Amino acid sequence: MPHRVALRGSALVGSVRPQDRKLSWWAWPLLLAFLVGISYGSYFLRNFTDSVLLYLPIPFAMVLVYWYGLRMLPIVYLNEVVTLLIWGAPGGWVRILLMAMHAPIMVFASWYLYKRNDQNELLNSTQSLIRFTLFGVFVPVLINAAFTYHYTFVNKDLYVVALIFLSDFLTIFTIAMPLLYFLGPRQDAKGLAIIKPFWSLSIENKSHNIFNLWLIIVLFVGMIFFVDFNTYWYVYGVASIIVSIQRGFASVIVINAVIFVLNYVLPLIDYADLFLASKGSTKLISVHLGMLTMFISSSFIGRVISDLWKTEYRLTEQKEELENTNKQLIKTNSELDRFVYSLSHDISAPLKSIRGLVNLNKIENSPDKSSLYLTKIEASITRLESFIAEVLDYSRTNKKELKPEEVDLTTLVNNIINDFRYLDNFRLIRFDLQFERPTLATDRFLLKVVMANLISNAIKYQRSEQNGGQFISISSHADGKYTKIRIADNGEGIAPEFKEKIFEMFYRGSDTSTGSGLGLYITKEAIEKLNGKIELESELGKGSAFTIFIPLST
Repeated sequence: MPHRVALRGSALVGSVRPQDRKLSWWAWPLLLAFLVGISYGSYFLRNFTDSVLLYLPIPFAMVLVYWYGLRMLPIVYLNEVVTLLIWGAPGGWVRILLMAMHAPIMVFASWYLYKRNDQNELLNSTQSLIRFTLFGVFVPVLINAAFTYHYTFVNKDLYVVALIFLSDFLTIFTIAMPLLYFLGPRQDAKGLAIIKPFWSLSIENKSHNIFNLWLIIVLFVGMIFFVDFNTYWYVYGVASIIVSIQRGFASVIVINAVIFVLNYVLPLIDYADLFLASKGSTKLISVHLGMLTMFISSSFIGRVISDLWKTEYRLTEQKEELENTNKQLIKTNSELDRFVYSLSHDISAPLKSIRGLVNLNKIENSPDKSSLYLTKIEASITRLESFIAEVLDYSRTNKKELKPEEVDLTTLVNNIINDFRYLDNFRLIRFDLQFERPTLATDRFLLKVVMANLISNAIKYQRSEQNGGQFISISSHADGKYTKIRIADNGEGIAPEFKEKIFEMFYRGSDTSTGSGLGLYITKEAIEKLNGKIELESELGKGSAFTIFIPLST
């Protein structure tokens, strides 16, 4: 079975450019408060372990700039100023204002190098993931390392700079990536920019139940109580790679984020060492480097796997489309053969009849019989005109593009009935119109073709021996998502063995049928084009009832 791919991700969240997304006035202080709260949370965690390795505002600031454009940079800068004050950074205001530049510069570099050139393919392909890793994360973190080297608390210690570099890389890579992939801003009815989450964590491979993903997360939660991360970090990395191979990109970035929170954030909380196997945040370069390698490797493996599933799914779709096209082509060729045969027969027969009558009239040269011959010639011409009209209806129905409009059934049906007033038996028929739903939105031409064919058949195949009891009932009412239209008569009816065949091209139920055999075929084609359906109830000798269902929205 081919993998079914949900073509999800932030690239599919609207086509509005970040700078064009509207923000209400209250959104600005709210976003600033959000970043300040995260900054204070980082400072709060630092108090427990004296760790400077976890700085959470940067990935969230990067996501905001990706979503809403460069107008977020002032908020990012103000947050850094507040953060430096919270952390008690030494020096005067000039130094603080200069130091605060590191975050907006870092975020701008990420946006400029990656997002600016990758608007429509954010993390939705292997190439996009490569660009995000190199230009969206690595280069900006490298720029930030230059600032870090000059911070007072680092004291130009390259080991600490390397630790902070790896920690920032890990934080941005594991936190920003799922936010960008699963979430995205959209415009609501009032034009407010709000977040649209995919809480179901839709994964590319639909054959994998979402319950299994949560089961894996629970397993990782259980591991933190028994497995020391500093010693056995590679266990998490290997498990992450296995998940990427089995479940693809969407699942593995969720798992990586969970591993990060469990092993980098939880150990920073006070008294966490009382119940966790890991005692405090790691400050080993080897652990950071190893986990970063595992996270990047698993993400790329998952992305490649998901891309392969996408390709397989698209190939499967294309194969199905080709098969359907081939079936349609076979059907069209078969109908074309029948069409050419019937066309030659139904056109030549009236013409031969006319020629024969003309020759007879010349031979006999009888005024009395000339009137009879002219009547028969007129009948042949009428038959020929009727056939040509049906052929034109068939051609127009096939080529017709749907143009829904409000159609008044009473007016439409009365006009059709008026067009058929010269048919045999017309004056003997009582028409009963009852429209509970008198109007519907659909294609006027196709609906007229359907109603005209059904009404004309109901008139043609009435029984003349009923002595004035003939009737045709036409009604409509709502039926769920459809408008239900019923055309019933007490005419000749249809034998059970013919019910399945009457909608076939050029099918005639008997030798006495005067039509071309196209009418009901065209009716069925027109109804299918309207995305509707048709049902038949009939009993030989008692009448027929055709029920058509037209969708409320064509």
